[in-house]
Parts: sequence; structure tokens; C-alpha cells
Amino acid sequence: MVALCFCDDDYKQNSLHIPEEYAEINIVDINITKAYVEKPIHFSVFFNMSSWLLHEFEMQDDAVFTFICSTDELTTNHPDFLPQEFRWELFDRLYKRRINAEGINVQDVIVGPEGYQSLGRAFYRDKHSPIINIIVSYLRDKQQ
Repeated sequence: MVALCFCDDDYKQNSLHIPEEYAEINIVDINITKAYVEKPIHFSVFFNMSSWLLHEFEMQDDAVFTFICSTDELTTNHPDFLPQEFRWELFDRLYKRRINAEGINVQDVIVGPEGYQSLGRAFYRDKHSPIINIIVSYLRDKQQ
């Protein structure tokens, strides 16, 4: 299941201190929950999920999308990857396959020492570049 969670105006203004000229921006957290924990997720599900997320991003012109990879256990055929690294790589590859729009940027936010890192990312448009530092701080705070 994929859910988009929008930060409310009070939080954006009073906690994040988004400048007034960017008050209309939507800061959207991507939350992904596995419905059947014991069953593996087929690659096509990830592909469809990334397609849907990119479509939603394209439809919301005043939005910055963010996510943080879960560190929850994950059974894969890639034992050399930590769960969050596997999720990160998979999402990154799907993103790169699906993205086709100019002016969409990515800001990675990696917190912690190697082997214990929390991995986050923000997708934003050129016009939101002046406030990406605020979004990065927001993601860092959520990861700690």
C-alpha cells in the first residue's frame, strides 16, 4: 500500500519555517506499507508503484515528495545489502527508468556512519530549489 501524507500548513509555517512566498508548496511524505508481510513483492508491483508515484508528482506542480527507506528486516536474494540499501537501490533504479521530465531534481539525505545509515530522498522542481535546504533539514530530523 502506498500513501501520500501531506504536511499541514501550520506545521510548514511554524515548525519548518517555510518562507511566506513558498507557503503554497505541498511537502508530501511517501509511506509504503507491505500488506502481506510474509509474501515477497513482485518486481511489477514496484514498477507500478513507482509509475503511480511519478504520475502523482507530475500532477502536483507545487509539491516536494520525500521518503526515508525503512530499516525493517527484508528477505532478499542480495545478502550483501542492508534492507534500507536494497530498498534505496530498487527505488533509485525504478525512478531512473520512469523519469522523463526536465526540471525534476533529486536531493539525497544520508545520515549516520556506514553500515548504520538512514537513507532519504526529496524530489523537487527547479522552482523549489531555494527552499530545498529546509526540506533536507526536515528529512534529517525525521531520520534521527
